[in-house]
Amino acid sequence: MKKILFLLFLSIGINTNAQFIKKFFKYSTVYASGNIGQPLQEPNREWYVSQDNRLTDVTEIYPFDYTISVGIRKIARFDYENRVNVFYDGSEENVGWKANMGAVEGFEYVFSHDWVRQWGDEYRNQSYFLRYLGKYWMGHVKFLEVGVADLKYAQADLRGRLSIGKHLNLSAGAVVRSHGPYGYNPIAIYLNNNPWWALAYEAGYTDQPYQLIDFTSAQPDTTIDWSWQDPEGNDIASTDEEFRKYYYGDVVNDFQQDKLSEVGGLFTLSAAVGMDYYHYSNNEKFWFHAWANVMPFHKHIYGNQNFSYANFLSNKPDGTGRTQWLDYNGGLVLGAKIGKGFGLFIESEYLKYWDRQVYSAKAGINFQFK
Repeated sequence: MKKILFLLFLSIGINTNAQFIKKFFKYSTVYASGNIGQPLQEPNREWYVSQDNRLTDVTEIYPFDYTISVGIRKIARFDYENRVNVFYDGSEENVGWKANMGAVEGFEYVFSHDWVRQWGDEYRNQSYFLRYLGKYWMGHVKFLEVGVADLKYAQADLRGRLSIGKHLNLSAGAVVRSHGPYGYNPIAIYLNNNPWWALAYEAGYTDQPYQLIDFTSAQPDTTIDWSWQDPEGNDIASTDEEFRKYYYGDVVNDFQQDKLSEVGGLFTLSAAVGMDYYHYSNNEKFWFHAWANVMPFHKHIYGNQNFSYANFLSNKPDGTGRTQWLDYNGGLVLGAKIGKGFGLFIESEYLKYWDRQVYSAKAGINFQFK
């Protein structure tokens, strides 16, 4: 009897898991895509003449732009959203994973990873998003990296949900976010205590002084400058100004990355309140969709307290000594069809977390001749 019951419960469990997995992946799409494009080119050549009369073409030539995308997605579209392309390529941005509430209840997700090169800069964009929307509660986990904005964080969100009528939803709960040491600027601290060239020496660069004498005036004018060599001993700049303009930035970036990586991860617990309003007219001629989140209270819960954002704020020279701040994000989609051929639309979103901002907006009109 025990063996029979064990096999019975095992078969039920396997069947239940199989049904869940089947339902979880139903209507999802796996995609992979790549594209290349012509990079931005300078309209005019740029030349640099060194102190010893060497002419150098310093026009920056960018390699071709590219984007490689892979992912899997299952996001329901709202009534006003149309599928732009026949195939998914990773460039789609459905409102469903930006707003608090999706178009349907249950599980929705987007797992995407992009490798991007634009204007010679290489970076990654990552978005891993999983949400469950129930009748009285909602929860989601998200990891977002926006390379061009230097924004990277993970977030777990659990809230209660209150529906007011057919259009308005309110939510409240707690959010846990992992993030880097925002507000911490290692190079500023370094330069407060050291001359700028000390960092170049530490990176392996060397310099040699030389004199310049101007005999064009009645009293010869003597100045001193320095030529620079890279860690391999190659001559790369004939003046301090040339070195700072073309090479010192890379030294600073390497220093920043090393110091920031030493800090490790930080976790912050925040109270969160959200609002979603959605209206779509029955005649399909007007829609209004807005959402917003506010996180007014925060507590550092993991990582080095000295590098928390609260500690950064308390040490700011404004003298307020505050340890709380306001994080928020929101979005708006509005569309209207007026008459037989005229239409207008507005779409915008804004995010302010810590000292980072991500925003976009667009508006326009359409007129179709009948």
